[in-house]
Amino acid sequence: MVPDVHQDLGFLDRAVALARREEATLCFLGDHADAINPQWRGEAALRAVAERLPELAETHPHGCVFLAGNHDLEALRMAHLRARFLLAGDEASVAKLDAAQPAAPSYARLLGAWPSAFLRTWGLAAVAHGFLLSHAGVSRRIWPWSASPEPALQVEAFIRGANAAWAGWLARGEEGPLFAIGPARGGRDAPVGGVLWLDWDQEFVDDLPLPQLVGHTRGRDPRRKDRSWCLDAAQTAVGLLDPDLGLRVLRV
Repeated sequence: MVPDVHQDLGFLDRAVALARREEATLCFLGDHADAINPQWRGEAALRAVAERLPELAETHPHGCVFLAGNHDLEALRMAHLRARFLLAGDEASVAKLDAAQPAAPSYARLLGAWPSAFLRTWGLAAVAHGFLLSHAGVSRRIWPWSASPEPALQVEAFIRGANAAWAGWLARGEEGPLFAIGPARGGRDAPVGGVLWLDWDQEFVDDLPLPQLVGHTRGRDPRRKDRSWCLDAAQTAVGLLDPDLGLRVLRV
């Protein structure tokens, strides 16, 4: 489980090397774009990590899973907005966007590096060895309790709905509860954030039928709440999930 790469090429390389040694699937928990560490800011790092992900999807011998993060959505949204201005010949709006968002020209790289066929393989949630995986976490208010009295069928319904929501966002820009920003992150859309925005410290509660593995909420160390973990430790930690050994959280 690889949380929040944020264009950190060193962290990405270390995580990939560990997955190869362990013969493990690479599962990326979102926020591939938008550097946090100043060392990895700029178009060169964005281009490198953006091109590397589809390459890993093709070449990593044990497979890859890609989940979307809020930074990825914002970068793609900005890239699409800038592209629409350019196609319309609206140079004034391009200039305003670039002045307000200096990263906008760089994010345009994502539209070439992440083709639609690759983006359609992503999702908002997945399940692995008894854990629910997402970028930020899932609150009980968006869990499909009414889908079935059986927890396994609830899980299936949630994954199906979450990945349909991702497809709808890609195709038509459809928003919804899964994309909501809660008050802990400055939003007013919902009482707590959706799977891209749920804040681990203020909003996450381990109260679903299965434990969760998330990133999103940056900290110095991986943190645990009951059965669940937030792995975002500022590009220093990953999770190894084994059906027999359970979860191991490792520094890389």
